[in-house]
Amino acid sequence: MKYSKLFTTGILSAAAAVAMMACDAKVETKGDTKYRPTLFKQFGDVVNLPDGLTQDAEGNIFMAAPNLIDKNYAGVVMKRCVKTGKWSVFCAGAISPKTGRGCPMGIEMGPDGNLYYCDNQYFLSKDYASRVMRVVIDPKTKEALRIETVVENIKLANAIRFYDDALLFTDTYFDMTLPNNVGLGGIYRVPLADIKDKSVSLLKKEDYKKDPYLLGVTETIPLPHRGGDNSGADGLCADKDGNLAVGTFGSGRFYTLKRTGKATWSKPELLFDDPAKFPCCDGITYDAKNNRVIIADSEQNAIRTWDIEKKELGLLWSNGDTDGADGLLDQPCEPMIWQGKLVIVNFDMSFPGLINKENDKIHTLSIMDL
Repeated sequence: MKYSKLFTTGILSAAAAVAMMACDAKVETKGDTKYRPTLFKQFGDVVNLPDGLTQDAEGNIFMAAPNLIDKNYAGVVMKRCVKTGKWSVFCAGAISPKTGRGCPMGIEMGPDGNLYYCDNQYFLSKDYASRVMRVVIDPKTKEALRIETVVENIKLANAIRFYDDALLFTDTYFDMTLPNNVGLGGIYRVPLADIKDKSVSLLKKEDYKKDPYLLGVTETIPLPHRGGDNSGADGLCADKDGNLAVGTFGSGRFYTLKRTGKATWSKPELLFDDPAKFPCCDGITYDAKNNRVIIADSEQNAIRTWDIEKKELGLLWSNGDTDGADGLLDQPCEPMIWQGKLVIVNFDMSFPGLINKENDKIHTLSIMDL
């Protein structure tokens, strides 16, 4: 598989820029113009499906790309050097013995200095093929030494975070038949001590209530226009008090798990459930400066906010269907605050009912002033 082709620079000629502006005039937009996103990076096909984002203490960006649109290219983890601004392949995703492919998605820098990512194999195998992986990084050279499995037996490993010496992640599908096609998803917590020298395995979903690593379960009531999509827990983050926020991809249900003590949280409590206003929650991140959660709404090509104190939903920006070549949103899936700005991944993998209608040939990151 190829992952060493040259990247496109993302620098447009003056003529092309004028053409893009003319095209933009036809795209409906909402939100304050000060939040209008611009182009941060355009990739070649080596990154044909970008997804998760994280950064290290120096500000180097790491981005996961499962590359399921064009499978001629391996799934990879990319790195942007903060000093040079150049992107390169940091490592290829570890190959699954069940599917023969690596599919890095949610990604996070761990407190131990290693990089962790969700290996989402669900689109290739629904037979518990997904995993959480640890990329062991050399503390001196900062290069990847090896990749090892730390959590196994997952349906769809998606978002990943760290809090209080533990790894937190979401499993978006339980694949259990419930009345009215209601879908279940889960939030899991694995102490780092449990995976220091070995991996752990989740219980099968029919035994999920007995799983010692399960924190809570979300429910998704499918929306008629989304083709029965009942995908559950997706984006995940923790606020300054350790309360967790999580949203469902299938219907935008937004939950909190309130921290009740050391390594304990309440069951998920609904904060917002109005798909007419907020129909899809993909990646989320905590904005400590404003005590809010920033949300990628993939269906509506929108970046939303949740004011934690006021318990109010807000909108920074949304736009109609576009290829994202000028930086407008093209199915946003992951927001990350970086150097005072918001970097946004455009997933651009069409699903039923989303504004984005086409998997186009332009693969981008947007950036927005906060």
